[in-house]
Amino acid sequence: MELSRNKIILFVVGGVILFFVIVILLIMLFSNNSNSRKSKSSDDFVVWMVGDSSEDASEIAEDFKKYSKIKSNVVIESFDSYDSYYYALAYAISSGTAPDIFVLNNNERNPIFENQTMGIAPDIVNPNNFRKDYKPYISEQIITKTDNGTEFLLGMPVGYETLGIFYNRRFVKASDLENISSLRSTVGNLKEKNPDVIPIAMGNGTTVDDSEDIATNFIMMESGDKSIEGLTRKAIQGGIGNYISFGDEEGDNGYNSRFKEMTLANQTAIDLFSKGETFMVAGYPRLIKKINDKGFSSSFLLAAPFPTDSKTEAALINYNYFVINKDTKKLDLANTFVSYLSTERGIKLFLETYPYYLPAHSSFEQITDSQMIHKNYKIAISDFYNESYSYSSFNKGIKNYYDLKIKTLLDEPEYSIDYFSRLQRSVNCKSLKAVELDDISKNCD
Repeated sequence: MELSRNKIILFVVGGVILFFVIVILLIMLFSNNSNSRKSKSSDDFVVWMVGDSSEDASEIAEDFKKYSKIKSNVVIESFDSYDSYYYALAYAISSGTAPDIFVLNNNERNPIFENQTMGIAPDIVNPNNFRKDYKPYISEQIITKTDNGTEFLLGMPVGYETLGIFYNRRFVKASDLENISSLRSTVGNLKEKNPDVIPIAMGNGTTVDDSEDIATNFIMMESGDKSIEGLTRKAIQGGIGNYISFGDEEGDNGYNSRFKEMTLANQTAIDLFSKGETFMVAGYPRLIKKINDKGFSSSFLLAAPFPTDSKTEAALINYNYFVINKDTKKLDLANTFVSYLSTERGIKLFLETYPYYLPAHSSFEQITDSQMIHKNYKIAISDFYNESYSYSSFNKGIKNYYDLKIKTLLDEPEYSIDYFSRLQRSVNCKSLKAVELDDISKNCD
């Protein structure tokens, strides 16, 4: 009996010790992960990005050091998703460890982190020159005024993205993608000739890269609206309805006929495209990296701008712009960095590093025909641009929340316009709370 009791005591004590060992290991692991996002020295100049490889940015960091003639380390870090980026940035700001430079997205009219930024002084980047040199649909959003009327830049953009369609040239021609009507006709013709193949991988949220922006593009095409705030039921019904019709199992395209199978196998549209089970995929130019990873033949891959509606010719743009942290202790260096990104030297290197961006600076348009988006494919970044389109941003309220919710909404088997209307009300409510601190106690869900 005494022996059993001793065993029990030893078991309990051992369990307690094991518990504390696990806790200590978890703390150490968390600390290491946290420190990996921090500079090794307080002298480091830190830049945070999202969506672009930080490994590829090493040459930019080194060139900026030469440009600015500093000895300090330039640390450029990047996040895979806006979701993780938002949480990390919020924590860093609250703990006083935010980077010297970070990015904001154009598709938020009043970004929730904008109050943490300071504008770019006119003597660093001149607003009048910026207005002349940069695309109007970018400059009109980036240039703002102080209360006394002095113009300044909110931040510094370098490149932007537009939606396009990657297609298999054995079955699809560029003329098939001139507008939405011709795309629908092409879908019908392809289905008639190839009944077992899905013409274009589009129509739900989970399995389609950039589905949140493709659906948003449809909304813009329907009405020309540029904000979620005042969308009418007609615009929502037409825009979202047109997008999800490509997923309708009973329709010509029938993309959702593979939905359950694909989600169970953790597959996306790129998997179908690489196996020849669909002839087209939509998305941003950076999608080429995933297409290449699947080994799609360079002999058959081409791209075109995402077709728009001839009534509005509306098309979405997406970009991040670099902003200065108002709490930076390296303001002179931060100003030098945004100035560097406005120079021919800085722009050229950035676009070479990330060739899937169209240049925001108009004088660099001349290189877009020769700027291949990937070394293994003969697809130029100009293949994603149509000068007749009416390009603009779309105010999503809170981008991160909007993107996550709309992808879920697009997967609903029985979509109702009321789903998006509820999302619209929720986004507008959360935007007021987060940005304007209005009705903080109000329940937005």
